[in-house]
Amino acid sequence: MKLNKDRETLDEAIHLIQYAFLKKNDLKKDINFMSRYEHSDGYGTFHGGKLASYIMSNHFESKIFDQEVKMSGIGYVSSYPENRGHGDVSKLMKEILKDLNETGVSLSNLAPWSETFYRQYGYENSIYQKRYSIDPAMFRYFKSPKTGRVLRGDWSNSKLKELIIKLYQNQINSGQERNTVIRRKWWWDRLETYYPGRYAVVYVDDNQIPQAYMFYRFLNNKFKVDEIYYTDEVSATALLNFIGGHISTCTEFEIEAPEDSLIDEYFPDQSGLKITTHPYMMSRIVDFAKIVSAVKFISERSVNLEVLDDQICPWNTGVWHLVNDSDHVSCIKTIDKPDFAGSITNWTKVLLGHLTLEQAVSLGLIKALSSKKIEFMAGKVSFYDYF
Repeated sequence: MKLNKDRETLDEAIHLIQYAFLKKNDLKKDINFMSRYEHSDGYGTFHGGKLASYIMSNHFESKIFDQEVKMSGIGYVSSYPENRGHGDVSKLMKEILKDLNETGVSLSNLAPWSETFYRQYGYENSIYQKRYSIDPAMFRYFKSPKTGRVLRGDWSNSKLKELIIKLYQNQINSGQERNTVIRRKWWWDRLETYYPGRYAVVYVDDNQIPQAYMFYRFLNNKFKVDEIYYTDEVSATALLNFIGGHISTCTEFEIEAPEDSLIDEYFPDQSGLKITTHPYMMSRIVDFAKIVSAVKFISERSVNLEVLDDQICPWNTGVWHLVNDSDHVSCIKTIDKPDFAGSITNWTKVLLGHLTLEQAVSLGLIKALSSKKIEFMAGKVSFYDYF
């Protein structure tokens, strides 16, 4: 059931979360927890008058190319051990997805503790991240930029904050993002408290225009970059040179970057790079028509796509007729035969993940039922948010 936001319910939710996630601090005084709580709906199950299971659904928006769509960020999924196995979390997940659809929320993202567990509710891997582990010797190739300069500080520095948000907004509004969280003020404000001791760096050109930034931390002897964004070679190598300035104090260097990152191409010698790609977030398409309308496709003016047997969100099941009118895609249900058919999870891999339709067909994940040839624009995820 959807929970009231009163003191008693908050106390019970906090006790459960503290037990399930081994948290020792007072969450009522934890600004990071309370900011999420204030921008969320809570769902829970009671047994014997006591809260036994809990799920938080945060209110976000995601950018999918040119469209903003409402997105639910699922977190703090928890049950007391004596209550596990009763199906309470399953009932809550189904209730949440039903409520999301009724309130116009088209999408849900989460960081899974078990991919197979969430896949049964229609979630699928969609957002991946690339990790670079770099031998310190590899930074010797980068020199200080001849133009522009690097500014360093932390999130309390209002000038840096302004420059970083400007770069972020430029990319978010570029029409290239594919399920990237739109950071509102309350979410930006959490950065300072959620990552205490984290630093920020901005590279500005000779005209004082920001061209790159990154967030980084020191974890013992490791220099860890949590987020990096750059617009060209000069700005990218300026950041790499700045990182290399720490080889006398750090023995390990790690960069978390977008899946499509090619920053390794700036290294003249790549033998000291270890590059891995790993799943970061799963997505659940709550409203197929809304999501597919936001994703542009090419080659054909119209196409029929079938969602096969979406039992959790049955309103998605059926054949959908898409028409591509220049910069707008319309989508309505039809009784005509489909050109392509697949499950909601496999459509997620194509529409929001990193598979092309051709790849999905080749893998047998999507069935091609006609001679039509289309491809969806790939897009990218440039910024990563954990919840």
